Amino acid sequence: MRIVWFLLEKEVRQLLRNRTLLALLLVAPIAELLLLSFAANYEIKNLTLVVVDQDHSPAARRLLNQFQYTPYFRLVQLRPTSQAAEQDLLSGRADLVLVIPPRFERDLVRGGHAQVQLLVNALDNVKAGLASAYATGIVQGYQGEERPATVQAALAAPSGLEVVPAYWYNPLLNYKTFMVPGILVEIISLVVMLVATLNIVREKEIGTIEQLNVTPIRKWQFILGKLLPFWAAGLYQFTIGLLLARFLFHVPMVGSVLLLYGIMAVFLLVPLGLGLLISSVSRTQQQALFVAFFFIFIFILLSGLFTPTEYMPAWARTLDWLNPLLYIIDIARRILLKGSTLRDVLRPVLVLLGMAVAVNALAVWRYRKTSG
Repeated sequence: MRIVWFLLEKEVRQLLRNRTLLALLLVAPIAELLLLSFAANYEIKNLTLVVVDQDHSPAARRLLNQFQYTPYFRLVQLRPTSQAAEQDLLSGRADLVLVIPPRFERDLVRGGHAQVQLLVNALDNVKAGLASAYATGIVQGYQGEERPATVQAALAAPSGLEVVPAYWYNPLLNYKTFMVPGILVEIISLVVMLVATLNIVREKEIGTIEQLNVTPIRKWQFILGKLLPFWAAGLYQFTIGLLLARFLFHVPMVGSVLLLYGIMAVFLLVPLGLGLLISSVSRTQQQALFVAFFFIFIFILLSGLFTPTEYMPAWARTLDWLNPLLYIIDIARRILLKGSTLRDVLRPVLVLLGMAVAVNALAVWRYRKTSG
């Protein structure tokens, strides 16, 4: 370990002299966490709304007020016909068109129910789905409020069950509560893997690797000396990220933070080991970056951070078994939001531990103390 300590001292001095790399390692992840946590927003507001009111009744105006007094929609135009409103959809001036048909109030009073038409711009399917869900909820809520106002509707209303949902672990349905833990571990893994990927291959390009190769340093000592500084930097990033998550984004921390630290310490060995493995087999930094980005894109896209893994094809779910981000994102959310214990997350922790041992053993085995 005395030899490892000398290697650590060398790596730290090199890191302190490289101000750009130091900023990338210590400052960039925090800035990215702040940026992505506000940008990756599942809550869409100010959707542009065009209304075609063919009834012009008090009931129609009350329905229109329901849309105007919500932050999700912004009324931009009243059109006389559906054809004119469709042109707004075609030109992109409207996200949603609400068509209130003739005799809307009469049908609502006499029959207890009426129909309206929603035309949704589905060019962006995510925004279209949310716009349709928001609008449908407003219309259904309005109909429930209007029906008791009529005698016939009150008599015809069947007695039934009232469903009151209880949202556990995220009662306010705040998207930051769900996204911030996943974004935090994703950014940290991305940065430490990129930095580790460039480490050994940079020594090759500037020629200092030859001096290390002729020294009596064993391969495991060399890899460990390369790994530990960035491992400590990753834990520093995780500490700052947790503080921001708690005091800026108000993410609840129900479970044990110390347990999450221990699991994060194991997880960081996976991207670091993979980065050192790529760096040891690459000849240039450009080649190493291309290989690293290949793995990074696959890990992020299949991690379940933006798309639930349950809706992926069977082959993608099978491939996801080798995705370390999938396990650590799930672990972070379960510990912070649900208060899960080690027993609850033991299986993914063991998988991460196996990955860490495997990739670092490969990095040690593949490193050659030769110039060929």
